Formats: sequence, C-alpha cells, structure tokens
Amino acid sequence: MTKLVRLVLVLAAAGAAALLGAVPAIAQTTAYAGGAPIVLSIPVTASVGGRCGFADGAAPSGGYSQANFDKQGLSNTFAFTLNCTGPSRVAVVSGNGGLVASGATATGYTARADYDVSLNLVSTDGKTTAAATCAASALTASGACAFRGPASTAQGLRLAAASVNQAGSFLRVSAPPATGGSQLIEGTYTDTLTITLSVAP
Repeated sequence: MTKLVRLVLVLAAAGAAALLGAVPAIAQTTAYAGGAPIVLSIPVTASVGGRCGFADGAAPSGGYSQANFDKQGLSNTFAFTLNCTGPSRVAVVSGNGGLVASGATATGYTARADYDVSLNLVSTDGKTTAAATCAASALTASGACAFRGPASTAQGLRLAAASVNQAGSFLRVSAPPATGGSQLIEGTYTDTLTITLSVAP
C-alpha cells in the first residue's frame, strides 16, 4: 500500500512581507514510500534599501573670506563627494538669506548683499548630472528656490542616478562687484550655508 504525505510549510519574517510584496516563502515536500525522490520547492525573494550620505572625509565643509567683495566680487567652490546607491536630493539653507553686516545704516546704505549659490551633482555612470543656481535670498524658510533645504525625498536638487564615491560634485558661491544702487556700509558680512542630503524616489 502506498502512502502519500504532503507537508506545506509557510515561512514569514516580521516586517519582511511589506518589503517583499507580501509574497511568503513556501516549502512543499512530497514523499513516497519505497524511497522515491522528494520534491522541494522554495521561492525566495529579497530586497535591499537605498543608502545615501556623503563619502567619508568628503562632506562639504570649509570657509571663505573675501576682502572688499563689493569691489572685487566673490567666487569660491566647495567640493564634496556623494555616496548614494540610488537617486538622491541635495538641498541648501542660507542662515541670513545673503551676506549681512551688523550695525546701523543711513539713508542710501545697506547692510545686506545677495549672492548666488550653485549646486552641481555628478553620478557614477558619468552621464547623469544635475545643476541649478539660486540667490541666497531664496534659500531661507520662505524662499522659492527648488533646492532650498532641508532635503527630503521630495525637496532638493535631484540626481537621478547613483553616485557612489564619485568625485566632481560641488557647491559654488559667487557675486559680481557691486554696481549702482545702495552702498554697503563698512563692516564684516557673514552668512552660513547648510547642506543636507536625502535619498530620492
């Protein structure tokens, strides 16, 4: 007399079903008397989430000082390296919305100077790039710049491909010499830029 034994085993890991499309791993074993072959079928699926950050030792940092920038203009580049296994977004916030000096101002003078902030992002494949420029005045909480921070999955300049330890990305600050309009008061003008990074869909 032949016996047929069927064993169905359903394996699930907590929290994994949502990531794997709710497809459980199923083992089905069929055994026959007399040493017949056993058929075992186990579908297995898995996924890896994205990772995104600045490369070790290559986050944007540093300072810049330019004397008499009203006459000389200003320009400086801060290089950084992304370490993102998929698309990413980079965003910038200006602490003052421009270069600002402390002190009283008289009619016809100002203690604030706007300047441009440019972002350039490069991918590992060498084909995908993203670049944009906004005024520092648009990088405050009420600003309208597309890469105003903080970065999120929906906010910031989007690089559509992976950039894994790829050099070439940078932030640049620039302004031409002042021409006409209100005169800047004498003093030291400062601003702080904060750069943030996020994975992107």
